[in-house]
Amino acid sequence: MRFASSKGHTLRGADYGASGIKEESILVREVGYKVDEKLRSLGHEVIDCCINEASTVGESLSYRVNVANNSNADFFFEIHFNCGGGHGVEVFTYGGKEVPQARNILNNIVALGYTNRGIKDGSNLYVVRNTSMIGILIEVAFIDSQEDMDRYNTEDLANAIVKGLTGQTVTETKQDPKKPYIVCYNNEIDKRAALYLSEYLGCKAIDNSTVRMDYEPYYPICVGGGQFTSYCKKLLRGDDRFKTMKLVADFIEERR
Repeated sequence: MRFASSKGHTLRGADYGASGIKEESILVREVGYKVDEKLRSLGHEVIDCCINEASTVGESLSYRVNVANNSNADFFFEIHFNCGGGHGVEVFTYGGKEVPQARNILNNIVALGYTNRGIKDGSNLYVVRNTSMIGILIEVAFIDSQEDMDRYNTEDLANAIVKGLTGQTVTETKQDPKKPYIVCYNNEIDKRAALYLSEYLGCKAIDNSTVRMDYEPYYPICVGGGQFTSYCKKLLRGDDRFKTMKLVADFIEERR
């Protein structure tokens, strides 16, 4: 199956996400890229509709919709986190219609302990209204809810969404043993973390912002901020360089 995968909001510019105990723009990418990784490991095709910088909200919205509509995808989903004093998960569909994937994702996230806020009418949401395929928008949890943020776990949420989309379960995405690692980064801020990881893995690290290459022979691990497209198999990105380095260190520790 071919999925158009969108992560709500930008990292910079006019469409930056909501701020609370955590940052929406960071969390949607943590969960979203983990979902993409797991979908690919199950054999599905994923088109990344994410945009990291835009000068207007309209530019951000239209970019995501245009990429989805030009992708020939079977299904569109966009990940968000809520804000405004509530708690729990809700999923938006066009007209509030019963979409099996939406119901399954909702139930799976509720099973993790989040409050069930139901299936909602998303007809007024640009990405739901304007995508040409069946589409849903997932408000995973509230970033200003201590209860929700204490429960937040990227792996659990990604598993819940993937199982809701496909009916399949994957607990850990493994490296393709036939493909060597390569580490990618986009800026000097994240270079140190990328080099640290590449040294541990015994592979090369490249500056994705300046080097253009064919990633097909590799298993790319992407470190830090900036735009990474569908070639990215695993993303290690914190909301600053120190948290990115911690994610890299945790990744290494898990493999020792």
